[in-house]
Amino acid sequence: MQEQDIRAVESMCRIGMSLETVKASFKKFPEDELEAIYNRIQKLNDVPEEKPAFKINCS
Repeated sequence: MQEQDIRAVESMCRIGMSLETVKASFKKFPEDELEAIYNRIQKLNDVPEEKPAFKINCS
């Protein structure tokens, strides 16, 4: 896959497409590569957000 193709698949994974939909949308690309990209993006999306270590009392 070319870099442009990888970026297109990554963007579809970021907006929440399921793996089956990604595979159906990019039929010309190897499924194992699509799965690898999908899994990598899902791991990036699963990183918990950092919460501030302080609290503010507005009373």
